[in-house]
Amino acid sequence: MQNAAGSGGSTTGPIGGSNSGGAGTNAGASSGEAGTAGQPVGGTPAAGGASSGGAPAGGGASTGGGTAGAGGAATSDGFRVEGRFLYDRCNQKVVLRGVNEMVVWSPGKDGVPEFAEIAKTGANAVRIVWNEEGSAAELDVAIDNAVAAQLIPMVEHHSATGKLDLVPTVVQYWTQADVVAVLREHQAHLLLNIANEAGDDKVTAEAFESTYTAAIQAIRAQGVKAPLIIDAPSWGQDIDRLQASGPKLLAVDKNLMFSVHMWWSDPQGTRVKTELQQSVDAGLPLIVGEFAQHAVYQCDQAPFAYSVLLDEAKKHEIGWLAWSWGSVPNNDCKEMGRFDMTSDGMFGNWTGTWASDVAVDHPNGIKNSSVRPTPLTSAACILK
Repeated sequence: MQNAAGSGGSTTGPIGGSNSGGAGTNAGASSGEAGTAGQPVGGTPAAGGASSGGAPAGGGASTGGGTAGAGGAATSDGFRVEGRFLYDRCNQKVVLRGVNEMVVWSPGKDGVPEFAEIAKTGANAVRIVWNEEGSAAELDVAIDNAVAAQLIPMVEHHSATGKLDLVPTVVQYWTQADVVAVLREHQAHLLLNIANEAGDDKVTAEAFESTYTAAIQAIRAQGVKAPLIIDAPSWGQDIDRLQASGPKLLAVDKNLMFSVHMWWSDPQGTRVKTELQQSVDAGLPLIVGEFAQHAVYQCDQAPFAYSVLLDEAKKHEIGWLAWSWGSVPNNDCKEMGRFDMTSDGMFGNWTGTWASDVAVDHPNGIKNSSVRPTPLTSAACILK
């Protein structure tokens, strides 16, 4: 979703706006109001929606049935990607289960009390919506608080939503000296989502691959070793581009994962099943970075079979993060099936069945499938 207002996408045109957004008719994005085909929608800062959209405490690892992997001696300082899976420094497989939250637009920009409330679900990750409005010092505090809540911080920059040509500007933020110092300090626990949903539905393979090759090289040149997450273009929705270009980008850097935002109208889950199977068959290190109960375009008239996603992701050991927690409310679809999982950011104050399913009730929701990695719950690796 985009800046502060929106959420996912639709089917034909961009949306834009500053801290607010819109969905076009083909690619929809992370931001608030609906746009017409290909025409950006402006906006003033508004609470809400974000990326395809989005403190200490929280409890220990979930008792659910996530995949922990085989233990072993530590071989690296942080997370790493091997094949299509993420591993921690204890050589345990990590399958992400979490939510998004628009932390940069919250009053404190620090994840308090949001991270502690999210942690009550048993989540092992939080995707932290961020941009140039947040300073390096504020980023440092937000990451600290996520780790204190035993959540893997996946930090993303939201200002290139729908615009591939703004990725270099986002990279400038990640590579400024004070921000680099924060990323390197926390890279034992960190995942870095370079840019939210960069690119519309007209992005070419050459542009996508060259833009992200340059971004990867620039960030790595600063000594940042954490896994890098790359969103699909077409406001996060073009999984076909990830499947086609992923191998070429992995030849540049092995420590990458690719994120699709499922702002799809898919009421039976047919596309979910097909695309996830294709990604597994291709060995693509894939996560689902954003999804909710329906698409942005036409809102609740375009349902998304989220329960199928939960089942298929469990079967294939694919990570996901739902959009969004709700302490900062969305503008998208707020009258036609709100995307906020909670009414006020507090655990248990669910806005609907989809939210409680994803968080605690579904057999393959967060509570019942999340496993927190050992490095977040212990200072040492556990040999098994």
